[in-house]
Amino acid sequence: IFFSSAVLSQKWKGGSPRDVSAQEGLCAQIPCHYSYPSALANQPRGAVWFNMKKMKQWAPLAFHSKDHQHESSRFRHRTRLSGDLKDGDCSLIINDITQQDAGPYFFRIEFDNGKSHNYYPATQLHVSDFTDKPTIFPAEIIAGKRVDVSCTFNTTCNETAPVLTWINPADVPGSVSNSVTQHGITLTYTSVLTLIPSLKHHGQTLTCRVKYPSVSSERTLALTMQYAPQNISITSFDTIKNSSINIKEGNSAVVLCSVESFPASNLTWRHLGVTMNRIRSNNELWLEFPHVTPRVTGDYQCVAENRHGVVKSAITITVEHAPRNLSITFLDTIKNSSINIKEGNSAVVLCSVESFPASNLTWRHLGVTMNRTSSNNELWLEFSHVAPRVAGDYQCVAENEHGVVERAITITVEHSPKDTTVAINGAGSGGIREGSNITLTCSSKSVPPASSYAWFRIDENTSVQLNTSARSIQFGPVTRETDTSFYCTVRNPLGNGTSTIVHLNVEYKPKISPESKCTRRAEGITCICAARSNPPADLTWHLPLTNISGNQSSGHFVAWQISTGQLVTGSLTLLGHQGEEELTVFCSVRNRHGEAMFKVYLWVKGGDSNIWKIGLLAAGIILSVEMTGFLIFKYMRKRKPAEKTSEPSDIAMIYSPVAASHQGAQSSVVVDPWNTTSDAIHEAGTPAPQDLFEGPAGDAGHGQPGKHEDLLYANINFLKLPSGDGVIHRDEDTEYAQIRFQLN
Repeated sequence: IFFSSAVLSQKWKGGSPRDVSAQEGLCAQIPCHYSYPSALANQPRGAVWFNMKKMKQWAPLAFHSKDHQHESSRFRHRTRLSGDLKDGDCSLIINDITQQDAGPYFFRIEFDNGKSHNYYPATQLHVSDFTDKPTIFPAEIIAGKRVDVSCTFNTTCNETAPVLTWINPADVPGSVSNSVTQHGITLTYTSVLTLIPSLKHHGQTLTCRVKYPSVSSERTLALTMQYAPQNISITSFDTIKNSSINIKEGNSAVVLCSVESFPASNLTWRHLGVTMNRIRSNNELWLEFPHVTPRVTGDYQCVAENRHGVVKSAITITVEHAPRNLSITFLDTIKNSSINIKEGNSAVVLCSVESFPASNLTWRHLGVTMNRTSSNNELWLEFSHVAPRVAGDYQCVAENEHGVVERAITITVEHSPKDTTVAINGAGSGGIREGSNITLTCSSKSVPPASSYAWFRIDENTSVQLNTSARSIQFGPVTRETDTSFYCTVRNPLGNGTSTIVHLNVEYKPKISPESKCTRRAEGITCICAARSNPPADLTWHLPLTNISGNQSSGHFVAWQISTGQLVTGSLTLLGHQGEEELTVFCSVRNRHGEAMFKVYLWVKGGDSNIWKIGLLAAGIILSVEMTGFLIFKYMRKRKPAEKTSEPSDIAMIYSPVAASHQGAQSSVVVDPWNTTSDAIHEAGTPAPQDLFEGPAGDAGHGQPGKHEDLLYANINFLKLPSGDGVIHRDEDTEYAQIRFQLN
C-alpha cells in the first residue's frame, strides 16, 4: 500500500481552513489533510465528519465512510470524500447546501485496531443566498437574419446539474441546444437559443434562467435590432423641385441630408466625386454654402452607410456665372513661376479656374497624375511635410468642352546633406583583395550643393581627422594587416551630413599556419591543421576512403574543428592502426580566393609505436629510436619543365628493420611541414634534435632523450630510384633519400 511521506512523517496532525463559504442550493467543499503515527501505516481505517464544534456523545454525523446509516438523516446521500484517505486527503463535499447546513465541522480518523483521533479546530461553514447568475453573451442581432444567443453557467458542483431555460417573445419562435464542458473542476453549462427576430422586436427582452431544485436565478438581455439605412431624404430652406435647387450667385444655401438606421450611419456629401464633408455615426449632415459662387454649380450626392447597407440620394445645384481665369496660388511668394520650400515645412498650392460649365482639374508631376477632380473649379496640392523628393515641375491642367488651359510651377526643396556615403573603388565583387589599390569617395545629396568635405580615420575607437579636404582619398596596395575604418562629413549652408563607418576588410586566400603538425600518441596519430584566411575558410580532411568536415567521430577516427576570427583549426586522430599499413592524409583549406593544403604521408609497420619520437627542425626531420637499424626517408618534389629543383611538397618515411638489440616491431610517422626547403634538406651534417613532442621514453616536448634512451642520427644521401614501387604514385618525378642511422 502506498502512503505519502506527508502522512507518515508526522504525529497526529491535521489541517483544514477555519472558514468555508457556500451558496444555498450549490455544494460546499471543506479542504482537509491529516497525518498520524507511522506505526499505523498498514492499519485499515475509517473517516467520520461531525457537524459540531467539539466531540460530544450523540453528536450528529455529517459523514461516515464505513456505514452511511450512522449519518444524520439530513446529510444522508449528500456527503462524500473528494480524496483518498490513504493519501492523507480527508476533504469533505456537501451537495445541495441549505441554510441548516451552516455551522462547525471537524474530522475524526478511526483505525480498526481501536486507535482514533479528532482533528481540531473545527471549520465553520457559512451559507449565503444563491447569487450566481447565468451569463448571456451579446450577439449582433440583425432584423430578419438568424442569430444564435448563448447563455452559460459555471459551477464546481457535479452532483446536481442545473437546468437552463429561455424566456423569449411569444411571436419569435426559436430552437434551443444545450451542452456541458469541463475544464479542471469547473463545469460549464451552455444553452444556445436560435431565432430570427424582426424590426418590431426592437427593445423587447430575452431571459436566461438557471434552476436548481431549491433555488434559481436569471439574466435578461434587451433586444437591440440592427438594420440598414432607409428613408433617406434631402431638405433645404430653398424650394427643391425635381431634386434640383436654383441659387443665384452671392446668395447663401443650406441643404440637410437625414436617414434612419441602426447603428447610426456614416453620412457623406460628395460633389463631382470629391468628398465635401462627412460625419461618422450620425443620421444627419448639413451642407452649407455661406456665399454661393459659380463653382458651386453641380450635382451633390448624400451617401448614408452602416455595416448593414448603403443608401444614396442626390440633388442638383445650379448657379449662373461668367468664366474666370486659371491661377496658381501659394502662401509664400511665387517668383518666376518658382517656389522655394525648406525641408520639413508644409506647403499648399491651389489651382483654381472660373468657367461654365465647371472644369476638370488635374495636378501632374513628371507626367504622373498627383490628384484630380472632375467638374470642379479648384484643386489643392498639399505637402504636409516637404521632403527632397517633392522637388520638380508641377502642371495644373483645367479642361472643359471649350478647351484646355495649363500652367506650370517649379518647386525647389532646400535641405542639408543627406544620404552621405563612402564608396570603395577598386574592390572586387567579393570585397577588397590583398594587394589591390583602392579609392574612397565621399558623396551626398544636398541643395545647395556641398561646400566642404572632411575625412576621419578611427584608431582604437578614436576619430582622427585626416589632413585633406578632397572628396576622394587613395590607398594601396593594401595588405592583410590593414585593419582601418574611415568616415567622412559633408557641409552646406543648411547643415552637415556624416557617412556610416567604412571598414577596410582586406580579404586573402588561406595560408597554412606553423601550428600545423602531427604527433604519435597512445590512442593513435593526431594531426593538427591550422590556416588563416579572410573570409574564414572551409577545412576538410581527406582520407583514402572518405572526406571529413566539422566534428565527426567513428571507430577509426575522431575529428573536430573550431574557427576563431580568421583562424580555422582542425584536428584529426587516427585510432588503433595495427600491422603494416600505408596511409595518405591531407587537409585542404579553401575560401573564394584560393586554397592551401597540408599533406601527411604515413607508413606504419609493427605495433609498438611508443618507442618513436618525431621532431620538426628548420633543416628537416630527425628521429630518435631505441634500436640499431636503418630507415628509408622518402620525399617527393614536383618538377617544373623549366627548373630542376623546387620546394618539396610531400615527405614520407618507412622503416626497414635489421638485426636490432631490442625486440619488437617499430613504427614511424613523418609530417611535411609544407615550408621545408630542399636546400635545408641537402644541408651537410646532422642537426641537433629539438622540439620533440611525443614519446614516453624521454622528456616530451623538451627535446631531451630519456634516461635509458640512445639517440640515432643519420646522414642523408639522395639517389634516384625507379618509380612504381607501390608507395607513391604521382605524375611528377620522384627522388628518394636513404638515411642510415647508427647508435650513439
